[in-house]
Amino acid sequence: MNPFFAILLLYGMGLTASMQVGLMGPIALSLRAGFDLNQAQFGLVASLITAAGALFAIPAGIWASRLGLKQSVLLGGSMMIIGSIVFSNADITAQLYVGRLITSIGYLLIVVAAPSWMTRLGDARIVAFAMSIWGTFVPVGIALGLWLSAGLVETLGWRVAVMASGVPVIVLLPGLLLFPNPSLQFDRSMMSGILGVLTSRAALQVALTFGVFAGATSAAITFMPVMLVERLAISTTTAATLIGVTTILGNIAGSIGAGIMLAHGRSGRPMIMVGLIVMAASIATIFLTGSLMGIIATLGFFNLAQGVVAGTCFALLPGIAGRHLSMPALQGMLAQFAEIFVVLLPPVTGAMADASGWRGAAFILSGFYLTGMAVILIRQRRIT
Repeated sequence: MNPFFAILLLYGMGLTASMQVGLMGPIALSLRAGFDLNQAQFGLVASLITAAGALFAIPAGIWASRLGLKQSVLLGGSMMIIGSIVFSNADITAQLYVGRLITSIGYLLIVVAAPSWMTRLGDARIVAFAMSIWGTFVPVGIALGLWLSAGLVETLGWRVAVMASGVPVIVLLPGLLLFPNPSLQFDRSMMSGILGVLTSRAALQVALTFGVFAGATSAAITFMPVMLVERLAISTTTAATLIGVTTILGNIAGSIGAGIMLAHGRSGRPMIMVGLIVMAASIATIFLTGSLMGIIATLGFFNLAQGVVAGTCFALLPGIAGRHLSMPALQGMLAQFAEIFVVLLPPVTGAMADASGWRGAAFILSGFYLTGMAVILIRQRRIT
């Protein structure tokens, strides 16, 4: 069967996973009012989507290669549906936490297994195409989650918005059943596989940089809709549309542009550095300026740089893996570091917003991006 069809289905599964991040911003006011949550507590609810990955992503990558990548994606989709049902029927705060934790297991299995499956679908050119589009799954999925949530919360309520986020999974899973389970030749033990990626300094550097970047971006997107509504007196739907359009267009352009530059021999390190500097400056402007047109223009730069950073980090993984490291384990490592920071940084940002308002949130978010830039500055021979 056509491998591009499988790639699109797997990319769609990645989008549905990251939609769970974008879903939270527009329903923030409803959840806070309904469950009496402060900003930090809401940040915790939002960030728990990646709790499983924060603890187990590297072992999950190795486990997925043993279970089978197809089975892992199917199981992940099923867990996301179950988590959405639990969350949307919550009556107490603890049930919100449980629903997000269940969803986080599904999220983890998808983000570890789906891209590894993509690398088994054809020759080097097909794999390059697959990895380039996979680099956009987080921001584009977040934008789609924002749109879906904003479009439903004001008319049908937050519970319907959460339930609707599981519908794409139900649509995509049957298509994946048509494809055979790809074979993986990984005969190392769990401990050997984990130590392999953890002892690679190049892998650690990229994973740590990507983790800080992902956590800061998750925090920024989580609080941005509420910030825009409060500061600009616009509707939640308008805020989500502004964020969504610029996110999709900017990230796709940035990711494709990064792929073209890398294909022409450009070094990935300076591209990541410049991208993070642009993101630091942009997020400060977005959270501090009172001009709607200024925010729209700056969102474009923010998301263009986001696409460059994400696309470059994913593009560096095959070269780091070489012949000695497992790609699923490396994907797990990138996911684990990202999800650790996605769990940690939104509550920290929320606490800063509680204490110092949106100015404080702007300051700390900019600091996160500059920290990621400092990490990638450390020179490694295998990072180009």
